[in-house]
Amino acid sequence: MSVADQSTRLRAERLATLSSCCGFLGETVLTDSAVILLFAGMLGAGEMLSLLTTAVLPLLNGLCILPMALLAMRIGMRKLIYTACVCASLAYFVAACAPFAGSAKVAVLTGAVFCFALSLTGFIAGWFPLLDSFLTPERRTGFLSRMRFCHQLGATLFLLLVGLLIGRSPSVGELQTVLFVAAVIFTGRGIAIGRIPRFEMTRPDSPGVVAGIRTALGNGPLVGFSLYCFGVNLAGCGAVPLTILYLKNGLQTPDNVVVLISACSLAGMLFGYLGTGPLLRLFGLRNTFLLLHLLFFLVNAGLFVVRDDGTASRVFVATLLMAGSFATASFSIVASAEMMKLAKPGNKVMAMAFNGVFFYGGSGVSRFLSSLLLGAGLFAAEWKFGTMTVCRYQTFFLVYAVAALLAAPFLLLVPAVNPEKFYGWSSPEDF
Repeated sequence: MSVADQSTRLRAERLATLSSCCGFLGETVLTDSAVILLFAGMLGAGEMLSLLTTAVLPLLNGLCILPMALLAMRIGMRKLIYTACVCASLAYFVAACAPFAGSAKVAVLTGAVFCFALSLTGFIAGWFPLLDSFLTPERRTGFLSRMRFCHQLGATLFLLLVGLLIGRSPSVGELQTVLFVAAVIFTGRGIAIGRIPRFEMTRPDSPGVVAGIRTALGNGPLVGFSLYCFGVNLAGCGAVPLTILYLKNGLQTPDNVVVLISACSLAGMLFGYLGTGPLLRLFGLRNTFLLLHLLFFLVNAGLFVVRDDGTASRVFVATLLMAGSFATASFSIVASAEMMKLAKPGNKVMAMAFNGVFFYGGSGVSRFLSSLLLGAGLFAAEWKFGTMTVCRYQTFFLVYAVAALLAAPFLLLVPAVNPEKFYGWSSPEDF
């Protein structure tokens, strides 16, 4: 590789990181933080609808990423990304304006979040192929760790600042201001991407979705890994937004403290992005997957046994959320790197989209089912577990913990965990 080519690739990495920082901060505030849950609640949305706002993005990613990948192959990856960024930005500002819609404010907010999530599905379909165009194999894991560390740090600091400024009982106007500021920052995503240099890419061989899916289905390691991604996200991705509702409605936590605990959750992801490299060097890829899966189980089991002990219980919940977010962040890095490794040349876009169906689908289905079950009141408000009184939120955490146990056998489908099955060698380092 020439010095000029290396310099251009490094510039692309810096711009991609800047884009990720702007975009992730906006995504977090609107779809995956205490801010949107509190904002939706103030506008009159119930628990079910509030929780549903956090499920829309991953659910639509899982459902729509394949047709979006086909669109990327037909109109071009960059054109799809730019269009998605513009549409998502417009939807973001509409969501922030929802309080001005009078009696239709909840419907406007819900519709705007839906349009935002649908637009980002197009972005996701083009984002990883864009990264793959300039990332060399030896720089993938390191770059993904650095990029996600930076965007997580930005989002964490933003929410910490919000939590310190809004007070115990913020008004709708104050949260609306937070959304407007986040929307402005979010527009930086498309601007930064527009400055990323163009690199030659392997053109996709697949003429359409059917042929691309057929090729992906013939990729045994990718299929096995995708199934595991679905299982682990189904078991592990519903806990965070539900915990926010538990803090607010179950433990009667002040709003600013809820936002601060939400920021602690993001800090856990920050440590996850920073610590994945050392974790891999210390334990290797196979054992890292096993440890992260165990952590998903322990976090949900810990949330199940939380008692209402005032400050102590809130500190314990914050610690568990940090641990769970650490596992989520670390898993996303090793999963993304493995997905990019397992996607075959000539079918990169469709193979990555195929994996995205399972990866994001597991997270979306987890949160969607939780919102439906919460709204339906399927679980009893309280019941006895030995000498322990269990509320409906804790029942969900117990279900998540059991689901993590049931997903454990799917580890055998992960090529990095079971390389003998897929590649015929026994050393995980070789993989």
